[in-house]
Amino acid sequence: MRFIDRLREAQQRNDSWLCVGLDPNRELLPPGVSLETFCRTVIDATIDYVCAFKFNLAFFLTHGAEGYATLIDVMASVPEHIPVILDAKFGDIDYTAQQHARITFEVTKAQAVTLTPYVGIEAIMPFLQNPESMVLVLVRSANRLGNDFQTWPSSESPLFRYVTSEINTLEQQYPGQLGLSVAATLPRDLARIRSWAPNVPFLIPGVGVQEGDLRTAVQHGATRTGIGPIINLSRAISHASRGPDFGEQARAAAEHWVQEIRREREALRV
Repeated sequence: MRFIDRLREAQQRNDSWLCVGLDPNRELLPPGVSLETFCRTVIDATIDYVCAFKFNLAFFLTHGAEGYATLIDVMASVPEHIPVILDAKFGDIDYTAQQHARITFEVTKAQAVTLTPYVGIEAIMPFLQNPESMVLVLVRSANRLGNDFQTWPSSESPLFRYVTSEINTLEQQYPGQLGLSVAATLPRDLARIRSWAPNVPFLIPGVGVQEGDLRTAVQHGATRTGIGPIINLSRAISHASRGPDFGEQARAAAEHWVQEIRREREALRV
């Protein structure tokens, strides 16, 4: 099944646009809890509230060999009806990108991956050879400062507009295989990007600890064809507690955010 179809079904089944991010920060793990136990507990606690899980590669690799093995094992254990995203932000020339694609789809078995587009289309094409997968291209990052490359040469005609246009065009050649990563911390730009790319699915980070605008994410997140946004929350859910109740607190936090998203959706229908 294609990622985009699995996503649509998961959103409908759980009535959810929530994606839970697994960013297992060594400094925030509950004392005495192994990396694998932590990840499996968070997944089990939140699985009926999500439309996807996102695994942040960097946070697993900091655990060394254990982290690498855990990433692969835990990703493989997620039930097939829930989409899995590898948050790696790969972005390199074709020769290396081919290996990144193998890591994503053959080693970790992810169905979707995040990429950075600075190298150009060459960094993206190897990932499009798997028609069941999705590539989520970063166009507007969550950091409010220090992302001035994205706004060059001007705020009205920024580089991220050009990247959006190119991905929008490429998506017509590879329908259902391309999405955009657009942060909720910059709501005006999120709304603009949706107007430029009405049919491309959005991965939306930045809600929660980074205090992104949930209302704008809901209002402008869905595609014209009805695919809802993948609204990611990581620390606010997976690290909601460092105590022995971390699983219960993750579940409570996931329920809270699902309800908040539903309230925003209902408000828009009025």
